Amino acid sequence: MAGEPEKGDGKGKKAGGFKALLLAGVILTLVAAGGGWFLGTQIGKEIAPPPEPVKTEAQKNADTIASNSSVTILNPILTNMAAPNNAWIRIECSLVSQPGEVLSPSVAAEISNDFLAYLRNSTIAQIKGASGLMNLREDLVDRARTRSQGKVTNVLISSLVVEQ
Repeated sequence: MAGEPEKGDGKGKKAGGFKALLLAGVILTLVAAGGGWFLGTQIGKEIAPPPEPVKTEAQKNADTIASNSSVTILNPILTNMAAPNNAWIRIECSLVSQPGEVLSPSVAAEISNDFLAYLRNSTIAQIKGASGLMNLREDLVDRARTRSQGKVTNVLISSLVVEQ
């Protein structure tokens, strides 16, 4: 009978449809991967490498100072402050000496002791804010220059913590 549907489980049609769908997915994946590879190579050709950064005069001077100078790292200094009574300060700093000059450990220890005495007599109000930090650094540089007889050119403060 021509009008009757086929009797069977119908798995023949479903298997063919699944295989066609799977084949279409594989083909589309390969086309997408090939297109991505092609576009990636074309874009990679057009992108120029980043230019070398141009150093300013200040950066050149800093590089020259760093290459010619010696740096002495001091041990961290921890002490209480003059006011208020419960305030503590911890500072980590380094001494930059003139080109060709090397600080002896005894001079570095004397400078560290001078820093300790200065910090012990300072108050939080003196070092508060940007101007206070700048004044602190200038005072430390002056003390280091005096103690080292001009060998120290700069003091680098790497960390400063004040607890109240």
